[in-house]
Amino acid sequence: MCEVVLPCEYNPKECPSPLPEKSRLFTKLLLYCWQREYDKRPYQQFQFKRLEFEERIGRKYHCVRDFRVIVNYLLRRHQLAVKFSGVNVSNWDAGLLKDFARSLIPVWYIELNMMRLPHEFFVMLRLNAKKMDVSQLNLEGTPLTNEDVRILREFLLVSPTLRLLNVSRCSLTQYNFAMIADGVHKSPGLRCLCADRLLGLSLSLDTEKITSVLSSLLMQNRLWSLSLQHCELTAQDMLPIAEYLGLPTSNFRRLRIGNNKIGPDGAMFLLRGIAIGKRLEVLDISCNSIGTHGGEWVSMYLSSCLKLNHLHLKYNDIQPEAINNILLTLKKCCWLQRLELYGNHFDSRSAVILRRLLDAQVMLHQEVDISYTYDESLQDYRVVPWR
Repeated sequence: MCEVVLPCEYNPKECPSPLPEKSRLFTKLLLYCWQREYDKRPYQQFQFKRLEFEERIGRKYHCVRDFRVIVNYLLRRHQLAVKFSGVNVSNWDAGLLKDFARSLIPVWYIELNMMRLPHEFFVMLRLNAKKMDVSQLNLEGTPLTNEDVRILREFLLVSPTLRLLNVSRCSLTQYNFAMIADGVHKSPGLRCLCADRLLGLSLSLDTEKITSVLSSLLMQNRLWSLSLQHCELTAQDMLPIAEYLGLPTSNFRRLRIGNNKIGPDGAMFLLRGIAIGKRLEVLDISCNSIGTHGGEWVSMYLSSCLKLNHLHLKYNDIQPEAINNILLTLKKCCWLQRLELYGNHFDSRSAVILRRLLDAQVMLHQEVDISYTYDESLQDYRVVPWR
């Protein structure tokens, strides 16, 4: 969609540009050449970013003329993955919108990030749901209205192949999130849900309402991945999740709740549930202010979390004594494949313990986000970041 009211009145040859000699028409051949740069044979991983397009072609993106070239390309060359970023789609040409929805039928992975999609697109997506092969649908950063959410729920109920849904930062509120959760609950095959950055609109976010919805959602014993970052969740909100993690029938594998407010008690609830259930593989509780007390709970239960191989504890204000206890918990052979501790507090003893772990190859450098160095001014070892 252009910067003016639709429909766009635009002639590419007359588009003002600081470098008019570089401005050119957008053709299917040009698009094909670009995809050969982005992808490898058999050229079935399509991607289009509006900012890159405008930079390379030297003019503004046109929401009808340029988009028609893209849709024609997708119709002629079936793709396994389609990734759009920052593209605005107009509802002025219903035929173009219908062709776009039809071009997505054979696609396995659909990513529509930071886009402006008309409501008619979701209606057409719903009409094609039974014929689509989509397994992962990523709408991160694309605003969704209440009507869009309602149609998306119906899509979840009908789609037989969908396994992952990402509606993070889609302007979902504590009211229409229940509609998404209901669609996830009744979906025949959905296993992964990402719903970061829920909004409270004019009120503060009611996390108790979200937790109540989640408790009903989790007990279906189908989800194996959940992401609820930037949702203002508290320690009490972790109780139903921890209870589910401790069930012998739990299928949970990945839990990401970074940038919330769970504190040390929330960390204790989660780690205790993981130690009982022994099924979770990925836990992200970064930026949750769990502090030293929470770090002690982590060190206490970490040895019992036998399948946990990714643990993220960045920026939690954990003091050196708790960090040292966490590092001392790691034994050979360490089951952790990734440990992130950067953003906490360390002392010389932390560096010495880390040096011993790395030199003995209990952990490898690529498995932890910190390392050690010898500081001449301190005449001792200290911890440094490792990227």
